[in-house]
Amino acid sequence: GPDHRRQSSFYPTLDTHLQGGWPQTGLVELACGPAGIGELRLLFPLLAQAQLRLQVWINPPAELNGQALAQHGIDLSQTLLIRCQNPQQALWSAEQSLNSGCCSHLILWAPRLTAPQAKRLQVSAKDNQALMFWLHPQAEPSTSALPVSARFSLAPLATGLRLQVHKYQGQWAQHPCQVDMHAMWPSLAVPTHQATAPVNNIVALPLKPR
Repeated sequence: GPDHRRQSSFYPTLDTHLQGGWPQTGLVELACGPAGIGELRLLFPLLAQAQLRLQVWINPPAELNGQALAQHGIDLSQTLLIRCQNPQQALWSAEQSLNSGCCSHLILWAPRLTAPQAKRLQVSAKDNQALMFWLHPQAEPSTSALPVSARFSLAPLATGLRLQVHKYQGQWAQHPCQVDMHAMWPSLAVPTHQATAPVNNIVALPLKPR
């Protein structure tokens, strides 16, 4: 049956909404729409706590700024950034990283996954006690046929994100959760031009290489 153990997201509202937090292991889909709405800020508190094994980032859409990551408590010595030429290579790298047993968290940016690809990643993540986030630029999540532990879509709010649960280990859709990031990031303010532009993710974009 489904594994209902959870790990905290370190956002109390979200933990309550998800009955404890993110899954302990498995594949989580995050439909982000345009990059830079705060999707990384959602994961930073979790990644800052995960010090025991590697965290692997595969094909992030922007250059990652080591200094910014370190400011968010990310241990750079435990962080592996992999850049791949094409989606096939990225998937292969994700699977190898999971099967190595060395990583606790893996974030893959990929436009789409097929059901067999998702299944392999899901199984590898569970078998190796890892939690994998798959981020993609579609506003809508994949079809319910894709085997994932959890399926969420994100939308920007002035001081955080709206997270809609489409599937979560047996729980089905419910009202969205408003994740307020203002307490953790006081610099987040309500932009005046909110109607026309998405909220800029000041932390993650634009990121420059060191």
